[in-house]
Amino acid sequence: MYPTEIIKTIIVDDQTIIQKDVETLVQTQPGFIVIGTCGTVKDAQKLIELSKPNLVLLDINLEDGTAFDLLVMVPPEKYGYKVIFLTAHQEHAIKAIKLGALDYLLKPLDAEELQTALQKVSKEPPAREDQLRLVNQYRNGAIPSRIALRSQQFLQVVEIGIIKYCQSDSGYTTFYLSDGRKIVTSYYIKEYEEILPESQFLRTHQSFLVNTVHIDRYYREDGYILLKDGTKIIVSDRRKEFVTKFLTTRL
Repeated sequence: MYPTEIIKTIIVDDQTIIQKDVETLVQTQPGFIVIGTCGTVKDAQKLIELSKPNLVLLDINLEDGTAFDLLVMVPPEKYGYKVIFLTAHQEHAIKAIKLGALDYLLKPLDAEELQTALQKVSKEPPAREDQLRLVNQYRNGAIPSRIALRSQQFLQVVEIGIIKYCQSDSGYTTFYLSDGRKIVTSYYIKEYEEILPESQFLRTHQSFLVNTVHIDRYYREDGYILLKDGTKIIVSDRRKEFVTKFLTTRL
């Protein structure tokens, strides 16, 4: 399903050849039109303020700054645009992106992945102030206290401390919260393992990621962790030694 209205798009990348390649790909998608391209934070700021785009395809590292600098100067929730990040690096940038961006694409870009990302544009709500706050935390080098969980219907911002555990199933990850809520997201659990603080979240099994704040005890021989609310979390045989070491050295 494609957008029923024209999506005005800006491409911000410091490599002209990538600007042209992305523009060609975007222009082939029904409902999208590229209204401008540029390669610096300064030019992108002016372009966004003047043209009021619906979508910005944004590189992380630019000639005169970063994508996060731009988002602070022209906040998406104020100017009404959505962001898809373009990047050649996964590390810390990807962690920030997954906290709330519409999507991210790794270079070199894949036409099918771009098409899939563009199809999300008309379905997602406008950017929120919560998203910018989370991005700012990473920009300033801090570990965020919250995370934005993207379900099919909404973007839910939750405190990391109330996450009891995450469970994966066929490419989806369900978050179980201490207030009784369950939030199903369409990302793999490994992606959340990269985002959540590694000092606090423990991978006990290929399907489970546990917040150690909520652990009561560990039954090593029986292969499970008991949470404070009585929930049992499986520990795989190959993870038993790791879990023991984690609980005895990091808490």
